Amino acid sequence: MHNYNIVYLMMFFVFSLAGASSIIGRLNLYELQVSVLSTDDLFEKTKSCYTVDIFNPRQDRDSFALECGNTDTTESIHHLKALQTRSVSLCYTPTKRGISVLPTLRLGSHFPLPHELLFRDIDLNYETVVFPEPKGKSLDSFSSKHRFHIGEFDDFEGIRSYHEGESLSHIYWPSIAKGGPLMSKEFTLLENSRHLHFHFVEAAEDDEARLSQLCLWAIECKKRNIPYTMHFPDTSLDSTSRSHHEILRFLALY
Repeated sequence: MHNYNIVYLMMFFVFSLAGASSIIGRLNLYELQVSVLSTDDLFEKTKSCYTVDIFNPRQDRDSFALECGNTDTTESIHHLKALQTRSVSLCYTPTKRGISVLPTLRLGSHFPLPHELLFRDIDLNYETVVFPEPKGKSLDSFSSKHRFHIGEFDDFEGIRSYHEGESLSHIYWPSIAKGGPLMSKEFTLLENSRHLHFHFVEAAEDDEARLSQLCLWAIECKKRNIPYTMHFPDTSLDSTSRSHHEILRFLALY
């Protein structure tokens, strides 16, 4: 009987500890507040980042061993003091272009005991625009067919990832010789005296591929400070009169 009493006491202690752990763990998460601070430009099928603030509004209680994340990534906060805010950067890969809402944030904790993970799912309710995936032939490939529009290449500037359709003369062969990925040489332009014209129906074989191609060219033109106009069946977009993000938004919602 004496041994049975010890067993009963141990079982009572274990179950009491588990119950107390659950209550303390819920209090650890209960009042925490989450808000979106900023986002990168979001592109379809491309990993991007956004930043959220985690705020502890309580004046008399700290929070411990926090985990916040989504389906793509998870970040940890070991200690969030009372009335303190911590910023966390998370990754996100949108699956399609257009109007989108940032994914639900899962806020969890292993506190006070590591055997149990308690969590809250928080809807951020943050609406944003996902731009088309920047994909297709590079602007250098376009320039090989429209040399009079682009100008001449001048000094070697650096290397970047190779894009389909680029000239073989632009391939950075030392990277391949070292067993690295296929890279392409990038040059500055001697002059950018002409205005480029991109036609939607000629950009690719289908609408989604055309939007991806135009998105890539818009980004490259922005980087090189080259003016351009995109021609669609019912309208035209001139980069000298519309902002870069306004054009990308048009492509996202087309």
